[in-house]
Amino acid sequence: MSEQDSNQVNSFNIEWKKRLEEIGQGAFEFEEMLRLGFIDLETIKRFDKEMTIEESKEVFEQLTKTSAILSEIDKEINSINRIEELLAEIRSRRIKRVKEAAKEKKIKKQEEKIKRSKEIKERKINSPTFLGRGVSNRLSFEKVKKTDLKSTKIPILNSFVDVANALELNSSKLQWLIYERGASNIDHYLRYEIPKKSGGKRLISSPKKDMKKAQKWILENILIHLDCDKSAMAFQKGLSIIDNASLHVKSKIVVRIDIKDFFPTITFPRVRGFFESLGYNPGVATVFALICTDSPKVILRNEAIEGEKNNKDYPRFIAISERSLPQGACTSPSLANLICRKIDSRLKGYSSKSGWKYSRYADDLIFSTTLEDSAPHRLIKSISSIIFEEGFKVNQSKTRLMRAPNRQTVTGLVVNNEVTLSRRDLKRMRAFFHKCSSKGLDFMSEKIGKDALSVARGYISYLEMVSPTIAKKFRVTNSWIK
Repeated sequence: MSEQDSNQVNSFNIEWKKRLEEIGQGAFEFEEMLRLGFIDLETIKRFDKEMTIEESKEVFEQLTKTSAILSEIDKEINSINRIEELLAEIRSRRIKRVKEAAKEKKIKKQEEKIKRSKEIKERKINSPTFLGRGVSNRLSFEKVKKTDLKSTKIPILNSFVDVANALELNSSKLQWLIYERGASNIDHYLRYEIPKKSGGKRLISSPKKDMKKAQKWILENILIHLDCDKSAMAFQKGLSIIDNASLHVKSKIVVRIDIKDFFPTITFPRVRGFFESLGYNPGVATVFALICTDSPKVILRNEAIEGEKNNKDYPRFIAISERSLPQGACTSPSLANLICRKIDSRLKGYSSKSGWKYSRYADDLIFSTTLEDSAPHRLIKSISSIIFEEGFKVNQSKTRLMRAPNRQTVTGLVVNNEVTLSRRDLKRMRAFFHKCSSKGLDFMSEKIGKDALSVARGYISYLEMVSPTIAKKFRVTNSWIK
């Protein structure tokens, strides 16, 4: 019903209600019958005359029909009386229907929001765009045009999920493992210091179970299939300090140059760049670099709440410098050698042109020559320049120039005429064995803070590698070493 029709009906209702009150229901019905044409004045006049039986029957029948019609009219009038009630009911139903529709729309919108949020969360997990500050600028997992991967034995991985599956981790666990946290109560490494031979302390970061497993996978499935420069003698299968020292036996001049902070200088961007150079896209290279690098951290404790149950945020591990190769990870030695292929190639090329031999044992660079008229200071200057250009620094305090017949040492071994131990090292070992024999292993273990028997066995193994003859003599005089 339109609004106009509704207004007309309301106006009509008011008029007939007023008339009904004025003349009563009977008179009102009579007027309506006259108005609607059910009876006329002629019929009324006939009521005043005498009628025949037939006329009475006719009038009775007409009245019966009229009564039935009036009954229907009464029903219509009664229904008209309920219009406002019906309108209210219709309005109530419409409001209820609108509310139900709004509720369904809200539920549907909420479901779509939850679905969209879940999709975004899954997308962030399966293809993350942020893994921490300073490491997320190249998180693109698009395929690269390079085909280097196909020509090598290393696995082809193109997405974050590919890496997670290869490492046998779900995507969420891999994110937890590699996410760069400047400060957190999570640390994936056990950290401790050991004394350096030259003095000071060396920080060792030993990876925990999950990180160690991921690093081992990278080592065994990628790094082990790649060749480093032949000048790199450290951490190579089948090579030792003996092989490194043997290259420089009977030289007129030996120059030793030390690279300062070797592992810490091989930072996250360099490691990521290395994996990209293999053919991996920047996203996969970033993930590998995060697994293979770490930031040195200090431990912050809250003494006031130490040991309390709500002490969930302590201790805190605070990063104090940028990510680099950690000493203690199984991947660090191989990565260092592989990333140094360019500098090894340059140093070897320059050395051979100048009449020098070159080898590198980790951060220890050795140059030797049999030419007496060689200019070592010019060599040192040129080598230092190349080292600087390749992003490393020379530890000036450890640079050594050794001329024959003075003692010449390479990685702790004397190389003047043959590879052998220095007198000082032999004297130190002999003194240690004597104290163990005279004062007992328990006394020496307590004194040095280690198992004296294990240390003695280590010395003997080292001697057997360098000089089997001397090792045999020590075994004869120290029969307690078994």
